[in-house]
Amino acid sequence: MVLYDFGYESFGVQYLISTLKSRGHDARVYFDSSFDKDYLALDFGLTPFFSLKPEPVAEDILALEPQVVGFSMYTLFYRSNLELIRVLKKRKPDLSIVCGGFHPTLLPERVLSEDSVDFVVLGEGEESLPRLLEAIECEGPHGAKRLPLESLPGVWNSDPGGLVVARGLSPVPKNLDAIPFPEKESYYRFNPALAIIYTAIASRGCPYGCTYCNSATMNELYKANGQKYFRVRSVDNLLQELRLAKERFQPRYVMFFDDVFGARRDWLSEFSERYREEIHLPFYCQTSPLIHDEASLDLLAKAGCCLLEFGFQSANAKVRAEILNRRETNSDVKNLVVHAMRAGMFTELDLIANLPGETEVHVREALELVSDVRPHWVNLAFLQFHPKTPITRIARDKGMLTEADVTRIEEGQHAGSMRLLKNEGLDRRYRLLPFRMFFAFYLPRSISVVLNRLIEWPGIRQICVFGASLFLYTSRILLSYTDRRDFLIRHHVVRSIRAAWWVLTRKVLGHGRS
Repeated sequence: MVLYDFGYESFGVQYLISTLKSRGHDARVYFDSSFDKDYLALDFGLTPFFSLKPEPVAEDILALEPQVVGFSMYTLFYRSNLELIRVLKKRKPDLSIVCGGFHPTLLPERVLSEDSVDFVVLGEGEESLPRLLEAIECEGPHGAKRLPLESLPGVWNSDPGGLVVARGLSPVPKNLDAIPFPEKESYYRFNPALAIIYTAIASRGCPYGCTYCNSATMNELYKANGQKYFRVRSVDNLLQELRLAKERFQPRYVMFFDDVFGARRDWLSEFSERYREEIHLPFYCQTSPLIHDEASLDLLAKAGCCLLEFGFQSANAKVRAEILNRRETNSDVKNLVVHAMRAGMFTELDLIANLPGETEVHVREALELVSDVRPHWVNLAFLQFHPKTPITRIARDKGMLTEADVTRIEEGQHAGSMRLLKNEGLDRRYRLLPFRMFFAFYLPRSISVVLNRLIEWPGIRQICVFGASLFLYTSRILLSYTDRRDFLIRHHVVRSIRAAWWVLTRKVLGHGRS
């Protein structure tokens, strides 16, 4: 089996490869480094030049002689994944295509309506995918499609008449410590720069129910099926993985990809003490203000966290409560950000713009908050709608989306960059928001006020609107080279250079790496 991955490392794919190998299957990854498969590079002017079309990618994958090809699908790249799948099926009709990930899990019937898709795995695939491969090996793909629910839990397909054979959700692995460590080495062969930062997760899922997030939707999906989606690895198991990673790959940093890192205080206390002694590498994590206080932030800093990202999303309490289902207060966030910075961590704050019902007052409140607290950086994102999330329903009810828009979201046709301003439907006040936000957190208030007036002048405004994307990228990259703690952006630059080289090599020399 070949699993297709792209952009940045996917833990779902990495864990599936290691699981399949542990059960005796031949499982490999094809890692597509094309810029148009990396959400951070979607609006980069030269993205088409540094991207491969589906045909050469399909050629590389088929050169590995797979019987099955798997795709982990996100809504943002659903359409481009389908383009590649169609090319693969056209060139090798007897190839079995298996799709998993958030998008197929939430919309299995829609994904199976694509003739080129043979199977969909709903939820986490460590139990379901090995069973499916064994069934294909023993019964053939057509025989596997006729198997009953108990034989292939969580695996859906269409029967010869076009009716969907539904087999429920895949059982979640309850004991995360029992899963083999994720596959990394093959990724590093495709892009050696990835090895600079070792990426890991200490938990799966999220204990909260933010309306815009896929994790909250998955929580509800598994809860309705009597399963708990949020689970945490033991400190022992996590540190064992990191020790092996240090020995094999010699990373300079660690990046924890948890939705919220350190949600349990007893776990964080043990981790803080042992990570500092046993691993002793600077690390990044993102987390929620709801689970932290000054004492827990001190534990993170003590462990070696040098780069901390706080999700906050809106400075308006009513928007947080009624639109986002978040309960933190402005004063709590201000105190936590200030304390994190005093503890020595480079501290970022996440905010979402273009929320349903958002007004200029809400935007000004966000600018006031970041001007008061002055975090090291603000990650300004423009709202992305995902299928089946509560905020999509809220936006529809408020008239921000039509039923046709919801359908387009489910078909992957409504997705765009969450960082940049290609969405023509955005209100004019958002066109200058990247500049206004940067002035608010980075410059003294007196200078910020003058510059905000300046960029409203008609000629300057047009230049700024045109250059907003370039400014957002350039300012973020330059700032990362002024502070050693801000290692993640510098890493993105290096890995992007290696990715560009990989694409150009493939285009010029006509072969990929595996």
